[in-house]
Amino acid sequence: MNILFLSRDYPPNLIGGVGIYVCEMSRVLARMGHNVFVLSEGKELPCEYEEEGVRVFRIIPSRLNYLNPLRGKLKGLVERLEYSHEVSKKIKQIVKRYKIDVIESCEARAEGAWYYLFERYPPLVVKLHTPESIVFRLDKVTQTLDYYLIRYLEEWWIRRANKVIGLSKSIVDLSCRFFRIAYNNFPIVPNPVDTEYFRPENRKGIQDSPLILYVGRLEFRKGVHVLIRSIPAVLKHFPEAKFLFIGDDCGMKEYMNKNIDELKLRENIELIGQIWRSELLEYYRKSTICIIPSLWENHPFVLLEAMSCGKPVIASNAGGMAEIIDHGKDGILVPPGSPQLLADNIVDILKNDEKRKNLGENARKKMESQYSPFKVVQKTLAIYEQLIERQ
Repeated sequence: MNILFLSRDYPPNLIGGVGIYVCEMSRVLARMGHNVFVLSEGKELPCEYEEEGVRVFRIIPSRLNYLNPLRGKLKGLVERLEYSHEVSKKIKQIVKRYKIDVIESCEARAEGAWYYLFERYPPLVVKLHTPESIVFRLDKVTQTLDYYLIRYLEEWWIRRANKVIGLSKSIVDLSCRFFRIAYNNFPIVPNPVDTEYFRPENRKGIQDSPLILYVGRLEFRKGVHVLIRSIPAVLKHFPEAKFLFIGDDCGMKEYMNKNIDELKLRENIELIGQIWRSELLEYYRKSTICIIPSLWENHPFVLLEAMSCGKPVIASNAGGMAEIIDHGKDGILVPPGSPQLLADNIVDILKNDEKRKNLGENARKKMESQYSPFKVVQKTLAIYEQLIERQ
């Protein structure tokens, strides 16, 4: 099968969930003998190369001068249209050259919109990772005309798809309500996790200084403010505990620093910032607990990676995380937005060696049995095959 992924993020660029997903999926598909292509953004010059069996095309969007009158007030929309225009020109070349059978894209940015305005082949699969317009709403971004037009662009892209796949039932339900789309039995296929790379390291007992790890953007939706507010209650029981925040600032760092100083937490907190994904493994391994305090989350890789490393995870009972964790067996779920309940559960796990051990071991078993890349790819291929047969 000849498969083309559209993903603006792709290694070695610093990447989020979509880029990680495309990287994992494309390389497994290539190892299985399929012809896999990725169309992504270039940083300096357009290029084409092969890496781990995947043919990668990188483009740089050109400025569309006829959109200049809109650039001031509709900056976000214009940027998306210009990128999509360049992507769509390249899609046409790739489809003709390599006889592409199916194209998969996330919903955000509607990367191939220009192409599918005029073309009906190959079939388009849109996977719901989390629409940008929903993220804007969750992060309480001001709802400007630019925001509304981006929302309509994403909605058109989802409706245009020949098949829509959800990462979780939660994102399907939320997207259908948000865009007022009739639910049509969208299949659910989760993110894969590389269980061979993200695997436990033998460490016995708890370190002298417990390390509580947060990985993710410093963003309102991610609940970092909730975690900050929970820390004083944890320190009453474990004054030597260290809290490590890894992730790029998305508008919360100033707030966090202010709270850290007000609560006198500077000795117990370290803000590392963004790091390469290849560096995360060691942080997972040396952590005692991983925390995902998001107010809403779809199907985060940090949860899968931490569980794959055999770590006990405390996550919010919000969105797709409740579909991954079996509460009390392979992780702990807490209501979103409650610093005290979060602190209580952190303290409980730090005090209970046996519970911490069992949660980590069960988490690892679940990742191996349900979320390995090969199992996820098999589910996706079955959907592709059915779609192609109908064409």
